[in-house]
Amino acid sequence: MTGEGSVQNADGPSRKRPLDITIFGVLFLLSAPVELYNIIATGWQYTPKFFSIETSGAAAVIVLSAQPVLHLAMGYGFLGLRRWAVYLGIFYTADVLTSAAAGFILHGYGKIRTIFIVLLLPFLIYLIARRAQFKR
Repeated sequence: MTGEGSVQNADGPSRKRPLDITIFGVLFLLSAPVELYNIIATGWQYTPKFFSIETSGAAAVIVLSAQPVLHLAMGYGFLGLRRWAVYLGIFYTADVLTSAAAGFILHGYGKIRTIFIVLLLPFLIYLIARRAQFKR
């Protein structure tokens, strides 16, 4: 990295990192400790889903532990314009959307699942549309 908002390319001079991608990167980095706090505050009792499959026991601890790590990785990847960050973002979006949609079908309307569905569909479209910006 060279300077604020710049990314050094191996092929040549630095170029400016797009502001929208920078904002998403920072938001992902900030969301990791919040996610970890929420997990700890609930005493690891939350039953997470992985592609709408409810987990418990050791599997739940692994899924819960992975959430803040995924947020950190996506933040780092977005700020570094890493190509793998797009794929990780699509994977993460698919996981959460699948779980939210299944919850909507099985349990009906819920504020959180509706918010996830409403926000993640445009984010998925955004990732696909902006994937060319992730060059490294």
